[in-house]
Amino acid sequence: MNAIIGSIMAFLHIDEVMFSYYFGMAVKIIFIFLISKLSIAVLNKVISNVFKLYPRFKMDERKSNTLSGILKSVIKYLIYLIMGISILETLNVPTQPILATAGLGGIAIGFGAQSLVRDVFTGFFILFEDQYGVGDYVTITGITGTVEDLGLRITRLRSFNGELQIIPNGEIKAVTNFSRGNSLAIVDVSVAYESDHEKAVDVLSTLALEYFEKNKDKVIDKPEVMGIIKLGESDVSIRTVVKTQPLMHWKVERELRMLILEAFKKENIEIPYPKRVLVEKA
Repeated sequence: MNAIIGSIMAFLHIDEVMFSYYFGMAVKIIFIFLISKLSIAVLNKVISNVFKLYPRFKMDERKSNTLSGILKSVIKYLIYLIMGISILETLNVPTQPILATAGLGGIAIGFGAQSLVRDVFTGFFILFEDQYGVGDYVTITGITGTVEDLGLRITRLRSFNGELQIIPNGEIKAVTNFSRGNSLAIVDVSVAYESDHEKAVDVLSTLALEYFEKNKDKVIDKPEVMGIIKLGESDVSIRTVVKTQPLMHWKVERELRMLILEAFKKENIEIPYPKRVLVEKA
């Protein structure tokens, strides 16, 4: 061990006193780093445990997850700031004059962090205005997905096919939130010109009403069969509109299409398909 230390001192061209000084400084920096990481982990665990009691705070789970993520981000950046100042002081770099003359905001701007400041401010406004929260299904800057995390600087979206999209909060200009308020299921069905269209409307009305009676957990109002909305080349389109619980419209549309297909087969109502007439010249 002494031989290794001697080789290191010889390589760095320092004596035993200087080696002890630099070694102690390195140990302090490592200790500060480890304490900072441990503090973040412990505080994150405390925040998670506290927000598991969200019913006591009269707060829904979505808002609870959002606030939890914001607090974790704030604590992380604050501890990183304290860690950075502590390391500078360990390296005998005077920090008081820097903080006194420039201020934290000046330091951030000096390091080219204007975008970081914008991201942080935007994150606060997103939370304050309750534009969206963890678990909401949204479209942000043309990207659609479920909000997995709303941090102080970034928002994480999980797209339908599983891709994780990371969006800086400062780039968010407009948000479409599909989780707020009721959704609308729109089912358009094509019927052949040769079919009885009034019968098709009656079948759809009866089927939609039966579906409503059996699925009041998903459908919040009686469906409306609006009638013929389009005359196509080989078909007539009939539209049914159903008001559903948030984000239930896709499931309702799929179930209604299956039921409509079975009902039309039973009632001999033809769903058209492309037809071609071949004329053979003699």
